Amino acid sequence: MPVVSVGDMAQQFISMRNGSTIKTDLARLTESLSTGRVTDITAELGGETTRLSGINYSLAQLDGYEQAGRETGLMLINMQTLLNKVDATRGETGARLLLLSDSSTGDQIDEAARAAGSAFETIVNTLNTRLANRTLMGGNEVDAPALAAADDMLADIRTALAGSTTVADITAGIDAWFDDPMGSFTTMGYLGDTGPAQQKRVSENKRFHIDIRADDPAIRDVLKAAALAAVASELPGLDDRAKSGLLQEAGLRMFSSASGIVAAQSRIGFVEAGVEQALVETGAQRAALEMSKNDLISADPFDTASKLQNVQLQLETHYSVTARLSQLSLLDYI
Repeated sequence: MPVVSVGDMAQQFISMRNGSTIKTDLARLTESLSTGRVTDITAELGGETTRLSGINYSLAQLDGYEQAGRETGLMLINMQTLLNKVDATRGETGARLLLLSDSSTGDQIDEAARAAGSAFETIVNTLNTRLANRTLMGGNEVDAPALAAADDMLADIRTALAGSTTVADITAGIDAWFDDPMGSFTTMGYLGDTGPAQQKRVSENKRFHIDIRADDPAIRDVLKAAALAAVASELPGLDDRAKSGLLQEAGLRMFSSASGIVAAQSRIGFVEAGVEQALVETGAQRAALEMSKNDLISADPFDTASKLQNVQLQLETHYSVTARLSQLSLLDYI
């Protein structure tokens, strides 16, 4: 019977290869035991990775929906904050204007008008607030301010009211400036988008419409009242009685516009609740998918520990045999 012998160099390479294989298995099992997941997923699933790929795809989709939901929720929170500030300015200014009467002095009237002008500017600047360099109250137009500068609008309003000297005429002129579909507020005051409401998709089957903008009727009512008071002391030909009448009318309008702001906040709150619910549902879906994924790729700790112990024994045996072979000498056999 022929004898096949292996040379010393070949024997060394075989030993090195076996040692490398055992070390690789040892590292793989150690990682599986520490992470709780198998390292060779394809081998673990027998090549059937379709289900795992589907789960990963669904998880990636949920990542996108969660990001969109969080961004939408943050936007709505900031819109509520803006409306709260607008409402606070409205309330403070309205209360101050309603303190005026026919017996108020000229200085009191002029001071109230100046405060109203400051309130108009505060409201405009508030509505032009940006979040992450995106305008909040301009609808789908997020790159430009929602409103023109307060001074520019007041200057245009004063031009439109030139020659008006009665409370009725000035009030009607202010209404026309803001409410006429082809008027100055539409053409130069409001700079945002006038198309369909913003749509935010936060889950596979939930899409929300956000229709609160700086040209919303509720917001325009507040702007009209503030503008009416702001121009009271700047229009020529008005006596103190007319100025006081304009300021008191502005105060009444500010008071009556409160319900519109509350309604706008309620609409935003309704969307906020829907987005929050969608995020909760997305989180539940994520948890279910993560559990399914773990069932596919998790490593049994007891089985892994047993295999690791066997590989450790193999490695110890390999080193023992290698050491014994390295001590062999021809002198032992002659």
